[in-house]
Amino acid sequence: MSRTKLLSSDPNSLENLFVSDQFREVVSPLVEPEAASDIKMIDRLLDDLDCLTTGTVSNAKMRVLLSSFLLQAQRLEERVKRKGGERIIGWPHDEAYWRIRSKVGYKIAIKLRKALIEHGWLQHKVGATINLFEGEGNCHGYLIADFVPNKGNGINFQSTDMIYPTKSSALKTKIKDQVVDDRTKSLWALWKQTPLTHRNQKMWQAQRSFSDKALRRGGRFYGAWTNMKQEDRLKCTIGDQPVAEVDISGMYLTLLCSITGQIPFSTRFKDPYEVNGVPRNEVKAVVGSAIGGGTPRQRTPTPIMRRAGITQSRLSEIRKVIIPKFKCLEALQKRVMDSEALAVHETEIMMRLVERLQQPIFILHDCLVCKQDQTLRVGNELQKQYVSYCIEMGWTPIAPAFSIERDGMDKYLVSGHRNPHEIRL
Repeated sequence: MSRTKLLSSDPNSLENLFVSDQFREVVSPLVEPEAASDIKMIDRLLDDLDCLTTGTVSNAKMRVLLSSFLLQAQRLEERVKRKGGERIIGWPHDEAYWRIRSKVGYKIAIKLRKALIEHGWLQHKVGATINLFEGEGNCHGYLIADFVPNKGNGINFQSTDMIYPTKSSALKTKIKDQVVDDRTKSLWALWKQTPLTHRNQKMWQAQRSFSDKALRRGGRFYGAWTNMKQEDRLKCTIGDQPVAEVDISGMYLTLLCSITGQIPFSTRFKDPYEVNGVPRNEVKAVVGSAIGGGTPRQRTPTPIMRRAGITQSRLSEIRKVIIPKFKCLEALQKRVMDSEALAVHETEIMMRLVERLQQPIFILHDCLVCKQDQTLRVGNELQKQYVSYCIEMGWTPIAPAFSIERDGMDKYLVSGHRNPHEIRL
């Protein structure tokens, strides 16, 4: 399950230290109607909701939010059909969430939410809660009526200009960093030339999200394609051609090994998480928890570990094997060397590759979505880009292992290596 942490308007509040309400979809400005005919269809729906006004700007904002809501309602509908459950969508009530994320704004979000409730499209179902003293959170859950997902049928969507290029959960207002913004916008312009397309949706924008004021922590891209299930994303096209995903295996772990020079991998390797006698999912859960928490000294199972079936006794047992093998974990430090610190390097490597190749390659955290016939070349270039970055930073170069995922086909694994004679730029 994808976990969504929504922050209150006060970045220093205790609420921000804990995971808030979790929903499969949380309303966020993602798309707008594509053509004039699509705008007319959305406007008719807005008129039915009594949300259409004489203001051009207000109507544009309403179109974005209603389009995004309909798209997410359709996603939930498909999920319910596959796995059961209810169509409950998260709707943030916090002003800062809307102010720092997009140009849509808080007032529009309130107006549309109230209209959807009044006209029977939504029903309040889940109160916002946080995991501390049963305090009040900011994201409520609303049950989407049965008829709503069909409202989006026949409407084509595209990325919207209403979202800001960058945001930070540590700021109450939009980021004002022209250099960072311009770099993100340049990628958007490249992606727009040949969008990533899924059914009736064309995608070319994803927002960079940081977790500090200095923009040195986090920085991953989040957008329409990053929120999609992989099975749906692999059905996308780029220029009418099928896509595939090139995914670095254990990116954070590999980065930590390069930074520290403590490398447990053999000369050639396909799986950074390989430990003799310990299942891969357990190794990944323990290592991932350590990197996420910024400490290798986790003595009790984290939620990630529990989902991997690791009990207290099992954790004590496998730590004796895992921790000595991955000596790089000793370099971890909360809020200094952790997953948020590593994410900046991960994203920088991905961005440099796309900027250098100038091809429609879409960034998905430690993964790249590209045309299927380009995957092996993209993967090889990604290895070179990683090595080049390590050399620039003064780290130990490693050519990371990567995998290729294609719709309806087995995963294809490509070895990484740490042989200096094979590392050529």
